[in-house]
Amino acid sequence: MELNTAGAVLTFAIRLEGHSAGFYEEAASLARESPAEEVFLSLAGSKRKRKERVERSRREYVNEMLLEPIVGLQGSDYLVETKLTTDMDSQSALQLARELEKNSQRLYLDAAEKINHLPQLARVFKRLGQEIADHKLRLESLDAQKGI
Repeated sequence: MELNTAGAVLTFAIRLEGHSAGFYEEAASLARESPAEEVFLSLAGSKRKRKERVERSRREYVNEMLLEPIVGLQGSDYLVETKLTTDMDSQSALQLARELEKNSQRLYLDAAEKINHLPQLARVFKRLGQEIADHKLRLESLDAQKGI
């Protein structure tokens, strides 16, 4: 799926954030009564808030500028298979979470670079990409603690 307009990027990001929130809620159920459960639930909440922020940005910046073409973003480059199964352990969920965050961050930073003709939206994407660094640190700290 080619993300060839700012509107398409926003729609993709909204779907990605919603999907990510669902993933973290499911991952939390795999990590019951471990430190990872709390982190996963917190990240699910962050993803839901981020989805709302992207939706708000879409409403604020909806105009003909969103239809201006952009080149070089493919949705498939940012997708991660996040299917959790009952036989997976928390470590497997953590590995998927790290990959999900890495790709989400890349999407926002790549999109910010490609839509520099929309400076307000580019700033929003840069900020979202930078915030994901915190998520990545939280996941790394879980791995370092072996808290899952």
